[in-house]
Amino acid sequence: MIVGCPTWNIGELQGDWESFFDELDSVAFAGKKVAYFGTGDQMGYGNNFQDAMGILERKIAELGGQTVGLWPNEGYEFDASEALRGNKFCGLALDEDNQSELTEGRVQKWVAQLKQEFGV
Repeated sequence: MIVGCPTWNIGELQGDWESFFDELDSVAFAGKKVAYFGTGDQMGYGNNFQDAMGILERKIAELGGQTVGLWPNEGYEFDASEALRGNKFCGLALDEDNQSELTEGRVQKWVAQLKQEFGV
């Protein structure tokens, strides 16, 4: 499973995810591999860069989902993120506002990584 969500406002889930968030409790995530990607603005919102991705990953992991697709935090400039797991993001962090020229390469590298982690 691949889950994507932009971070809206100041560290919040996008509206569609916000309205669906509580329903995640009824989904059988146990034993399922789940990868995440998010979009955000590391310069304008450096105190909560990629928070929505982290909020979703934490919830789904608590429900038994196995997180795959961790992504290095090198090359980003931000102060804090709910999506950090040690020195990696819990998924692919994209910033179209400040690093759009890096998006295609990041996506290609992450997809290759996911193919290995999903075993396809």
